[in-house]
This record gives sequence, C-alpha cells and structure tokens, in this order.
Amino acid sequence: MLRQMADMPAGTIGFEAIGEVEDDDWEEAVEPVLRREIAAGGKLRLLYLIGPESREVEGDAMKADTGFRARHAGSFERVAVVTDESWMKPALRALSFLMPGSARAFPVHELPAAKTWLAEGIETPA
Repeated sequence: MLRQMADMPAGTIGFEAIGEVEDDDWEEAVEPVLRREIAAGGKLRLLYLIGPESREVEGDAMKADTGFRARHAGSFERVAVVTDESWMKPALRALSFLMPGSARAFPVHELPAAKTWLAEGIETPA
C-alpha cells in the first residue's frame, strides 16, 4: 500500500510504500491527490519513500506513475525517490530525460535531505 506522509515540507507531497505496492494502490492513494493539486494549479513536488516498511513494488504501479507523469508533463517540478534499492538510482537516471521536471534518488538515511531538495525555491506566502 501507499500511505500519504504527513511530515512533508509545505508545497510538497510524499508517499511511503508499506508492504506490497500494486497498481491499484497508486491509483487509489496517489492519483486522486495529484489530480487535486493539478486542478488547483499547483506544480507538483513529489517524494516516494520505499524504505524498510516496503516489501515489493510491482512494475504496474511504477508504470501507472510514469504514465501519469507523461500525461501531465507540465505539472511536475521535482520528484524524489528515497530508497536503498540499488537498481532504483540508475533506473531513475535513465528515465529522467524522458520525464518532466527534475528527478533525483536518495538513500533512506538521506530522507531529510530529499525533503529539503524538494522544498528548495518554493515561495511561501508572507
């Protein structure tokens, strides 16, 4: 399952993978939140945490995310993927030139740095 993270910086959205993640999890938990943000005119700054609580992320869930990002290319500003999975960083680097916005991978112990990177340059109302 994917659970929305509450402790994210203002102007960012985060989701944590818990247990096994299937495409239905992405469609039910992530997509509605992203659609609301896009409808409100916001640029998306998104974090995925695939940490010690996750067991498996199905390829269909990643495919759903990639397809959504491709269809809403102008709405994504930054995406951070936080994981210790060794294959994720090269995969993200390989796909990043095809996807909108900036994408960056961080190891789990750098979760605070990932959040800081996502929030950089966000203008906060005075």
